[in-house]
Amino acid sequence: MKKFLSFFLVAFAFSLSFAQVKPFPLKHEDFSLFLLNGNTPFYGEISTDKAEIKIQIEKSTKNPDKPEQYFISGHSEVAGTKSGFSGEITFTQRFNVNNAPDEMLVFADFVMKELGSGEHSGIFTGKVRMQMNKIITKESHATVTFKGRWENYPGTLDFETWWANFVPKDISKVVFK
Repeated sequence: MKKFLSFFLVAFAFSLSFAQVKPFPLKHEDFSLFLLNGNTPFYGEISTDKAEIKIQIEKSTKNPDKPEQYFISGHSEVAGTKSGFSGEITFTQRFNVNNAPDEMLVFADFVMKELGSGEHSGIFTGKVRMQMNKIITKESHATVTFKGRWENYPGTLDFETWWANFVPKDISKVVFK
């Protein structure tokens, strides 16, 4: 019985050591300029009808207590209906780009809550993918793609959505982590 208990405790401790999440390695970088996109909206699609969506991030503030987290606000627009939103983006991973040694991919999770209520207000959730040079300067640019879901507050509408600062040929082939 003692051996079984000892084995169980060692196995439990071992599993905890592997369950630890690695901290985001680029906490010292500021991605606000990429999220603001030069004060230009991101364009994409939402709903089964593939309606055009426009997302404008107007403010991006890095959380000083959690440097991988950014607080954002702005507005969304679909079919002439404009709604303000606030939310957060949390950066999670960084990878090298195959066949491009000077570039990297950075991934994040996002939640954006539209202000207001009613059938056409809701919450965006999903992933962010940014591709950029490994050395970031004030003149750096990045391709930024958001992909996820939008669900209205009453829970009666739920759509896949994406938006980016470029037009992907096939959004289904854009890799997200």
